[in-house]
Amino acid sequence: MFFKIDPLLKLLQKYSGLDLSYFIKGGFWLSIGQISSTLKAFILSLAFANLLSKEIFGQYSFVIATIGLASSFALPGMSYAIIQSIARGYDGTYFKALKQVFRWSWLGSLFLLSIAIYGKFSGRIYGAIIFLIVASIFPFYSFKSYYSTLLQGKKRFDVFAKVTSLINIVSMLSIILAVLLTKNLFWIIIATVFIDVILSGYFTLFYVKKYIHNDKIEEDSIKFGKRVSFSLTFSNIANYFDSLLIAYFLGFSDLAIFKIVTLLPNQIKVLINTFTPMLLPKMASENIQKKDLTKHFKKLFLIVIFLILIYLLIAPFIFKWFYPKYYDYVWLSMIYHLSFVVVLYILPLNYLIKEKKESLINKFYNCSAALLIFLSLTGIYFYGLLGAIVARILYRLFLLFITFLFFLKYCE
Repeated sequence: MFFKIDPLLKLLQKYSGLDLSYFIKGGFWLSIGQISSTLKAFILSLAFANLLSKEIFGQYSFVIATIGLASSFALPGMSYAIIQSIARGYDGTYFKALKQVFRWSWLGSLFLLSIAIYGKFSGRIYGAIIFLIVASIFPFYSFKSYYSTLLQGKKRFDVFAKVTSLINIVSMLSIILAVLLTKNLFWIIIATVFIDVILSGYFTLFYVKKYIHNDKIEEDSIKFGKRVSFSLTFSNIANYFDSLLIAYFLGFSDLAIFKIVTLLPNQIKVLINTFTPMLLPKMASENIQKKDLTKHFKKLFLIVIFLILIYLLIAPFIFKWFYPKYYDYVWLSMIYHLSFVVVLYILPLNYLIKEKKESLINKFYNCSAALLIFLSLTGIYFYGLLGAIVARILYRLFLLFITFLFFLKYCE
């Protein structure tokens, strides 16, 4: 054990109703991994915002968003299946799930190839070459982070944190080196994609074998992962849709602005989601019930409100010191951060996944994705960047409302 449970911890566990030893130990390691990811995003944003023009930064963001869109075809819901199945002792599910992801990822390659062909015939040869290269390695890129699902299912959050931190450090240094030496979009994209493929691919395919102790396969989880993926595909498309719309209607410079003003609020959301990877295996292995979650909503709500107020106070100083070229847009970032209240939905959503409420999960992802696409298209077309921000806020409020509605109405 990392530490022993003393009498005070036992007392706190009794009155909080939480397995604090599990969350403190796991949360420590998860916070290390998550902090490394947040620092990577922050440091890279400083490099992009201060060393690159808005145009190149926007082009980079467009390419990354397009790759993310292609990832929608690579069974994104399979990660839920792996975590639950591994937590229940079906280690053989892992590699069978990866084979399914690899097989379906070729659809993503075809999508990227079509973008490359379009780029060639529209005269954008430079962009066509980038998408052609990414399309050729995309099936390997598509399962780059699946090592994390196995380690989370095994509750090896310490190993997960160390591996993730190593990958983040190497990836960040490679990208910054490409920015400093070239300031060239092609080499920055190559550094971003190839480091992920090589490092994450190694840990996903080879390193994790030491944690697989049997070849038992839970077929229901594989089927569940596929079914959820079909809904997640639409949801993932919607999540990248506004970036593509901004690039098309407003230009790459405005896309760079959008990325900067949403970066810090999104990273704060990621930080508070540190405990999310611990929820699903905990719920799956110990059969946590609805009543056990409802009593913790108020505590999480108070934390969320506190973090919203803190960001509203410090945001102007952060932009003045670190993003001077984007200071005029700090107000957009402050407005966007009001939607941080959406993190409250992590508890009911994970419970729905644990209970395998497929019809509800499908409705949740499909309805929210359709709404985000509609709001983004309408908001960006008529109101530009402000419309994109408001669309995201309304979308997040809908996520919060619908997950609580499903949780309260349909879960026992």
